[in-house]
Amino acid sequence: MKKLIALITTAILAVSMVTSCGKSNSSRQIGHQWQNSETLNEWQKSLLEAQGLPTDIEKLTSSQKRSIQHIYEMITYLNEKYDEEFVYAGYVEPGLMDEETLYARSLSDKKKRTVTVKIDSDGDFTDDYMGSSVADYCENLIGDYIRSYFDSAEIGYLMFVNTNRINSMKDVENGDFNWDIGVQNIFFLSNDEVTLDEIEAFSHDYANWLFEHKIISNNQFNIVRNTDIKIISYSNYDTYYHEDYFVSRLNLVIDTQKVIISGSTVDHPKYYDIEEYIDKGAKQ
Repeated sequence: MKKLIALITTAILAVSMVTSCGKSNSSRQIGHQWQNSETLNEWQKSLLEAQGLPTDIEKLTSSQKRSIQHIYEMITYLNEKYDEEFVYAGYVEPGLMDEETLYARSLSDKKKRTVTVKIDSDGDFTDDYMGSSVADYCENLIGDYIRSYFDSAEIGYLMFVNTNRINSMKDVENGDFNWDIGVQNIFFLSNDEVTLDEIEAFSHDYANWLFEHKIISNNQFNIVRNTDIKIISYSNYDTYYHEDYFVSRLNLVIDTQKVIISGSTVDHPKYYDIEEYIDKGAKQ
């Protein structure tokens, strides 16, 4: 069902918790049996309607019927397991090259981190919600590095987790994430404190630091004016993209092999091998 396959959808719908089971220390539910329902509940109808799909089950294809049922059971699994409300954020149908995957977010998580639920070959649910401590550690590590480099606490920093395959801090040794975490970092800095040239110069050291810690990331450095940096938060940060505040931006994308640079002063994205970009900074 094409419209339900989007990784991040604009429809953010909460599911009412069916039962209150409390939190479990396990990240698995063994032997799940899918339901074969011939009716749709109100939550399923709301999601289908938001996606522009029929809300009459008779008008759905067999694939769509299966997907909407699986989505509901997977998000209900999260609600019951953690005694929280989760919202739908996307779904990938099973295929030859794809695992069936639900993307969701907890309403209690102000950072809006994405949680994944998957089904293994035995039909068992698995999720990565317990990996939040790993994400928190990554966020603190990056935040401390940025503030230390610029010698300032007046830096707005928001992190969104795109991928996290690390379920335990025991799997992170000496800050090495082994390319198993992918994050989006959004920074806000005052034009009274820093210039775009200074951020561009810093980006080479930062790329090297990210490479050493093996963190896949999309980094957005925003220079703003007329702004109290301390009040920027997850709930209001998009306000500071307005022309009343925004001055300039540098985007830096890091993966296992390359660096991509774009921003206010870059006409087109520029691509570098990671070592080439690090060396470029050392020669400046």
